[in-house]
Amino acid sequence: MRKLIKADLGRILRKKSILFSFFLMVACFVGMILYNISTFPDPAFGFAVAVSDASSWIALILGIVLVLNVYADDFKSTAYINVVGRGINRQKFIITKVIDALTILVGMYVCAGLVVVGLKFALGYTFSSAEVTFMVGRCLNDILLTGAGIAIASVFFYLTENNTIGMLVFLGIDMVIPVALINLAANPTVVKYHIDKLYLTGACSSMTSDFIMGQTGAGLLKLFLIIAVYMVAAVVASIIIFRKKETTNITPKKV
Repeated sequence: MRKLIKADLGRILRKKSILFSFFLMVACFVGMILYNISTFPDPAFGFAVAVSDASSWIALILGIVLVLNVYADDFKSTAYINVVGRGINRQKFIITKVIDALTILVGMYVCAGLVVVGLKFALGYTFSSAEVTFMVGRCLNDILLTGAGIAIASVFFYLTENNTIGMLVFLGIDMVIPVALINLAANPTVVKYHIDKLYLTGACSSMTSDFIMGQTGAGLLKLFLIIAVYMVAAVVASIIIFRKKETTNITPKKV
């Protein structure tokens, strides 16, 4: 599986869209930081807010790019049929794809984080432990949201073999459903069930708040539950669905 991951990552990382996304990410972080420190009364606080805002904005872009490059390309070109048809275990294939997406996602955030740290030292700012926790927590929140969204969308890629549906599912998870839940929260009958807190965005937000407030145990528990419920379960569902498909009977579908 390591060889498959290495080959997959080498292929994906050579794509111009990945490189463009990384430079866009760094530009977004740096640009918002420089803007905030020039407009906020407290430059250090403005720096922290900029990191949080940039992370949320760029996470959606990275998610779309990763969905396209990790899943959509393979299904559009039917390259996955060749990989599985050559004897690659289907379970390993599915797990490899998730690892590819998470590795690139986390790697991009780590590299962008190093740029942010370098900018921090260059500007000579110091941050309180609460501000550091806030920035790290927000980035972790966005990594989880994006990673889980990709994992769930992958289920529909394997189920339908249709790129359009897979992409629409990802956008629905990250954009449509959260907005719908905000509107539902205004309904007094619905709000008492706390549906928004059970959904991915609410669960991640609650986890981040726990870390920021110093409730590390509760934060770690929610982190574990989010990974188990939204990511591991999605991978298991993908494996079950893909195992039922005979490679020789897979018919590529137009998108």
